[in-house]
Amino acid sequence: MPLVFEDEVREGIPIISGVSPFYLGVEGKYLSRQYEVTPLDKAWVEGEILNVSRIVGELTPEESEAIRSYVLGRKVKFYLSVSFSDPYNSLYFDEPSWSVLRDAGIFPGEHRVKVKLRKLIVEKAHTGERKELDLYPYREVKV
Repeated sequence: MPLVFEDEVREGIPIISGVSPFYLGVEGKYLSRQYEVTPLDKAWVEGEILNVSRIVGELTPEESEAIRSYVLGRKVKFYLSVSFSDPYNSLYFDEPSWSVLRDAGIFPGEHRVKVKLRKLIVEKAHTGERKELDLYPYREVKV
């Protein structure tokens, strides 16, 4: 079972090549701390989009149609950024994932996105060991 959460789309600074500047935030206690991902590790998270809503007001019929047709159920990939001091993890959309949201007219500061995260792929900084882990395989965790 996965980790399910919702956050507003935010804009930051792309951390590595192939990653957009747009991200979602989730408390580290649900992701990086549970799965022992450090700020020095390279980590990717795979999931899917469950819902998109406006922060203020309702989606227009045109927005709803575009989101239903092109966004909902879409597989997404994030680069997981873990901070030394911030208790939140930043999940930066990779460029192909962001292009779908961009093309549907999803904007930072205007829309919220609900995602279901299923898999963590991490390369440990100290050893170079690569692990693929299913997130919360025994139950769905909603935050």
